[in-house]
Amino acid sequence: MGFQCQYCGNEIVNPTQKDANNNRIDTNEKQKWRKILFTKQAYEDNYTDTETFLIELVQNANFQQYDYMTVVVDSATVTQQVTVVVLFCMVFQLAYSGKVGLPFLLLVVTFMLIFGYIIRILTDSNFNLMDIVGSTMQIALVFGCVFGLSPVLRTLTDAFSDDTIWALTSIMLIAHTFFHDYGYINGVDRSSFDAPVSLNAAIFASILLGSRLTSSLHAFCLISTAIEVFALFPIMCRHLKQFSLEFHLGLTLLLFVLASFLLFSTSILLALVYIGAVFITTFICPAWLIYMQKYKKEINGPWDEATVRSFQQLGIADME
Repeated sequence: MGFQCQYCGNEIVNPTQKDANNNRIDTNEKQKWRKILFTKQAYEDNYTDTETFLIELVQNANFQQYDYMTVVVDSATVTQQVTVVVLFCMVFQLAYSGKVGLPFLLLVVTFMLIFGYIIRILTDSNFNLMDIVGSTMQIALVFGCVFGLSPVLRTLTDAFSDDTIWALTSIMLIAHTFFHDYGYINGVDRSSFDAPVSLNAAIFASILLGSRLTSSLHAFCLISTAIEVFALFPIMCRHLKQFSLEFHLGLTLLLFVLASFLLFSTSILLALVYIGAVFITTFICPAWLIYMQKYKKEINGPWDEATVRSFQQLGIADME
């Protein structure tokens, strides 16, 4: 006969019971394995029961079927950022070749800053006068530091060859594109723009390019442009998309047309490569993603680590 546990009151089976002829009976061999700890069983501690182990198996519990048009619309954020990188490079190319002068660069910096503030005020009702004053002081401080350091930044890479500058700039801008925080613009719950690797790579690329311009003021304008388009522009795009999806797509289309026009005026080959990359990113990659979803295999079961879920996740009201 068994024993009774003094803590829980359950019966503990004695594995060495004997029959009427005083023969030893191994009672565990007559019982199926149970997922309990208070009873000694004739199984190893790491035993896996083949009959019950896969009962709790769940496949693709978190699977989300994507819609093609939704993915295409969200991919506009990637297209927009790639286009911003192209436009920034075109601004540098125009300044480097002497086709545009210093007044044009100053006009670009001023116009983009004012345009960004106007969009933010129109699309964000919580952006009040105190926020405007505070952000303006922060931007003025950053631009002041850049202006003071621009003579140093312009001569920072004098010992580097032009080929080294072009190669490093290409690597940095590619890294910026890959590590950019696209989820922030697409409305993922996040309080701030968080892409330190992407932003640092873009600013470093602007410093490298600014060192090849003719004056410190030119370098200041280019680096200021980089701060606006790579650090401030995503914030404006997030609020614009939350306010109106049509305006967001319209801005993306406008930037695409402008970048294509500037590239065609410089190199037809580069323009075709850019248009092809945008077409693949916007239309081919979403279709590929949806096609590959049928191969998605996600399994969950008793081997997963236990997680603590809140009352909100369980659909239960908070209990005091």
